[in-house]
Formats: sequence, C-alpha cells, structure tokens
Amino acid sequence: MSPDPISVFAKIMVALRLLYRLLNLHYEAAWTDSWSHRRCLHQHQTLIEAAKCAKPRGAGWYVFAVEGDTPRELNETEDRIVNEFRFGTVRGLGDNSGQNLREKPPSPN
Repeated sequence: MSPDPISVFAKIMVALRLLYRLLNLHYEAAWTDSWSHRRCLHQHQTLIEAAKCAKPRGAGWYVFAVEGDTPRELNETEDRIVNEFRFGTVRGLGDNSGQNLREKPPSPN
C-alpha cells in the first residue's frame, strides 16, 4: 500500500520549514503602552501590513520580524520600508526627489 500523499506532503513541508527559515518569516506590530511592551500577535506577511496594524496605536509603535518562533530586529532594507511608510518621502525637491525624510541630503560637491 502506498503512503498517503497528504501525509508525505506534510512531512516535506515540516522539513523545509526547519531547513529554510524564510518560509517561517512573518512580521508583527508592537508598541509601548504605559511603560509596557505590547504586540499584536498577528502573523502579517508584509511589512506594510504590520505597520498599518501598529499605526493606530500611537507614536510608540514599531515592527519586528519573526523567523520561526524567534523575534528579530528588522534589517536595513526592512527598516527603510517601514520608515518610508511611517514618515513618507520628500517629492519634487530637485535632486532630492523621493528622498527619505530621515536621510541626510546629498552634499553639494
């Protein structure tokens, strides 16, 4: 008798998730409230989705990544994406068009 294909597929997925942590990557929203850290506990698939969840919580919100069951700080690229959502971009200012508000302007050299 051949093995159940669904059972075989489930075992393959478990092995892949253990081997490839990116398959387990999701993002969560977090914020501070009365000196305590809170998190949404949703498994957002995108940074913007997590940021939209966090934004109504007030000024002290942030997004972090979760790989498997381990939270981690956002890397530079992920952090830039969240900051562009949070602060917007400056448009139409000569050579600085589209520059992130938190970046220094280029030197005039």
